[in-house]
Amino acid sequence: MKQFRIVRGALALAVALACAGGAQAQENASDRLFRECLAARADNNIGLADELCYKALVHPDFKNVPAEARSQRIYNYAQLKRMLGNWEGAEELLRETLALEEQRAGSTPDLPLARRLAELSIALAAQGKWPEGIQAIERLMPMADKFQGGERAAVAELFRNYVPQAAAAGRVELARQLDAYAHDAPAPEPRFIER
Repeated sequence: MKQFRIVRGALALAVALACAGGAQAQENASDRLFRECLAARADNNIGLADELCYKALVHPDFKNVPAEARSQRIYNYAQLKRMLGNWEGAEELLRETLALEEQRAGSTPDLPLARRLAELSIALAAQGKWPEGIQAIERLMPMADKFQGGERAAVAELFRNYVPQAAAAGRVELARQLDAYAHDAPAPEPRFIER
């Protein structure tokens, strides 16, 4: 199975968004656990971050967190699961946050919804669930122009990976659209080789 190259800047963006998405007037236990999760992630203690994020999401106080912040926390936990290679766990969490975002966005799809569809298509592809991934990509395609900079380059790479899958599934027009977007998007910024 072809592995996806994932732009590292997307995770940094997600962590920044998580910090912005969780503020409340009074911190509850779930808030504290989530803040500790982010700190563990920032310290590159991924195992502890996984444990703390899980506890934050299953804590009874989590139901009191506003829906937008709940969605952001679930989304960030899904990205952590992806980092751990737990694609099934990431998929489950992404479907949960996607449902919250669909409720919030209604008939006006926006960037948070598009990000979740992109992440879901990555998780599905990593599990070899290409037909389901193509469905997510189809839903993402009309929102793809909402991405800018590094996110746009990452989505272009995602689409590049889906071109042969869409073509093999007989979705020639979708494959053409994905390929066109991939060629029109800016190339990712060059990076130094990390060892």
